[in-house]
Amino acid sequence: MKLAILHMLPILLSLIACEPQWEEPFKVYKIEKGTHAPVIPKIGSMQSEVLMFTAIFDESAQYKTNIEENQHDVNKLMGFSDCNSMHHDNSARFGWRWLDDQLEIHAYCYVNGERITAFIGTVDLNQKVSYTLQLTSTQYTFQINDEEPVFIKRGDLCDIGVYYMLYPYFGGNEVAPQDISIQIQLKY
Repeated sequence: MKLAILHMLPILLSLIACEPQWEEPFKVYKIEKGTHAPVIPKIGSMQSEVLMFTAIFDESAQYKTNIEENQHDVNKLMGFSDCNSMHHDNSARFGWRWLDDQLEIHAYCYVNGERITAFIGTVDLNQKVSYTLQLTSTQYTFQINDEEPVFIKRGDLCDIGVYYMLYPYFGGNEVAPQDISIQIQLKY
């Protein structure tokens, strides 16, 4: 009996020593040509102070806008509304754009109705990239993979409440010039 327990001990220790991490399977968000957002309706709320996901952009992320100056616009990837308000009042999202033959990732926020963006870095196509967006009482922290984080001050008038999720969205005043597919895997 003691021998059986000794053989089981490493297995039992490995089970209690590991912190489980839950992952959804990858979902493909396809923004069709001539639209702003995927057809799949998504409704969800943020369940913690941290949003973590993995995303893969393929060659469809290489686009050229119809209006030249719109190439500098930041498209939206994932994030959440904040301060119990609408997302154009208070929100935090990762953004992206294809510019100068590279895929740029940005912090994209609204703080008390003012839009604030900050460059985070570039990512390679067809590669898994980890995204972490953390909410504290005073700021948002954006990080891709293990690179240096980017901080943006949070609104001063925030109420605790519902933080609804925000999903992929192309453009602002211009629709997607082609089909664009993004694979996203939420992590908990």
